[in-house]
Amino acid sequence: MAAAEGFPNDQFAHTRAMVNYKQTPPDQAEIKNYIEVMLKGGRPNKALESFLNNDRKVLSFNILWEDRSYDGGDKYYILNYYLSDGKVEVKEINTQNSGLYPFPMLLKK
Repeated sequence: MAAAEGFPNDQFAHTRAMVNYKQTPPDQAEIKNYIEVMLKGGRPNKALESFLNNDRKVLSFNILWEDRSYDGGDKYYILNYYLSDGKVEVKEINTQNSGLYPFPMLLKK
């Protein structure tokens, strides 16, 4: 005698369970977090420790791009990496009377 088989999966019941599943919309979730913080509760700020330990600490690198195209030449940049939030910015260094358009930021923070 063979072992008894189980009932087949009921896709309709699964679909109905997903329809009735309550999820807070993103805009209401932001309002809820704001109200909790205003009432001196809410979640802790996870990036606060990194910010306090690394505020105003920047890793700075001098970059030389040797552009060998027809209009190229040596171009100098400064790359700044901010330790507090992990953001990067790239500044172009132009010399006076170089004939280049003074475009100071290649990549903003």
